[in-house]
Amino acid sequence: WVTISNDLNVSLDTNAAAAWASESMGRLNTVGAERTYTRPDGKQVTVSGGSYGWKVSESGVADALAAAVEAKAPQAIEVPFDQSGQVIPDDGGRDWGQRYIDIDLSEQYVRMYGDDGSVIWESPCVSGDVAQGYQTPTGVNQVNGNKGRDQTLRGLDYDEDGEPDYESHVAYWIPFVGNLIALHDADWRSNFGGTINQYNGSHGCVNLPVDKAAQLYDLAQIGDVVVVHY
Repeated sequence: WVTISNDLNVSLDTNAAAAWASESMGRLNTVGAERTYTRPDGKQVTVSGGSYGWKVSESGVADALAAAVEAKAPQAIEVPFDQSGQVIPDDGGRDWGQRYIDIDLSEQYVRMYGDDGSVIWESPCVSGDVAQGYQTPTGVNQVNGNKGRDQTLRGLDYDEDGEPDYESHVAYWIPFVGNLIALHDADWRSNFGGTINQYNGSHGCVNLPVDKAAQLYDLAQIGDVVVVHY
């Protein structure tokens, strides 16, 4: 990491230090990584993908190393992170606490667990349409700041008629992938769960009965972890 200029000035190559941080400390990153955990009801789940988790700041590590070398004394350096999880990952990689929302695509069922790990809300759902290739993306994310009431969902213009392919009003919008994928009410459906998603699913969101969506909207907080898996 040390470079010597023509006039014999010695300096630390922070680019090389950042490359080292990326290679050697990448094991500390959990964003998108595979995680395995046992749900409170005993089901073992393996999931990967999403934007939630720990991510080492490579430039921060390089700057900290440069400062330590400049100080010319042995010292411990606290690893800086660009983003962090709620808890330190366990042996399976789980890095969130007891409170989270679990969306099981194989069961077509959603559960929210409280701070003590007990179910505080649950409902059947309808996820993305498998036949049309609109599967709800798996991974670990969080309820984000786009959460809101009375939203109008507008589809893309695949049929090229100059208008959105669909417009749907929803009263409860709980997004967890940008402002595109969310848990929300679907008053146009009379049934939920089962195999509906195989032939008449959503465009990627997770549809809920209106009363259940209202309850979840009141419970869910921005920052709550959302795990989508099979």
